[in-house]
Amino acid sequence: MMQGLLRKNLANGIVAARVLLVFGVMALFGAYDPVSRAAGLGLLVVAALLDWVDGYVAHTLKISSKVGGLLDTMGDRITENLLFIFFAYKGLIPLYVPLFYVLRSFLADFIRTLSYSSGLATFEVNTSVWGKMFVASAWSRVAYLVMKMGIFFFAGLILVLESMNTDMRLAWVRGLQDGVVGLAALTVAFSLLRFACLVYDSRAILKREFCA
Repeated sequence: MMQGLLRKNLANGIVAARVLLVFGVMALFGAYDPVSRAAGLGLLVVAALLDWVDGYVAHTLKISSKVGGLLDTMGDRITENLLFIFFAYKGLIPLYVPLFYVLRSFLADFIRTLSYSSGLATFEVNTSVWGKMFVASAWSRVAYLVMKMGIFFFAGLILVLESMNTDMRLAWVRGLQDGVVGLAALTVAFSLLRFACLVYDSRAILKREFCA
């Protein structure tokens, strides 16, 4: 019985491990020596890989569930919001980025909760052409994940370079800083598009809940 319980919740355990790793990442990035910050960068890569591993395990072992999907989404929200806030605190991304993501998280998850109460899983509400293309499709989810992880990875790399005493450090930091800010703006724009698709695809549910 215990073995079956562990097997059933293996993917959920990976989600929990991913969230815990993010706290380790921030602690290591908060240090001032290059070794600790480099370790934080490596741990960040591991956390990003676990974001793929939990889904792979759930599908391979056929233990996918609506609750598992919600837990995975919650894990995504916690990790990305923590990292956006952390890097904004470090001055590496504009303050509007974490503010936007925190607000979007509440609104999007509220809508998805209404969808869930109607018996729809995470992406089943996305039935329009745009919703399927920019929200539910595999390519859009992978692209969105890569964009966010790109922000976190290169912002972390800046912290590593800042802790090193090299002649090339300042030039690299300036270039990476501009790239991170630009990528953050692009990611916010893509997130807005995805959110607009979610609202559009959920219009019937929203109308029923607020106008009926």
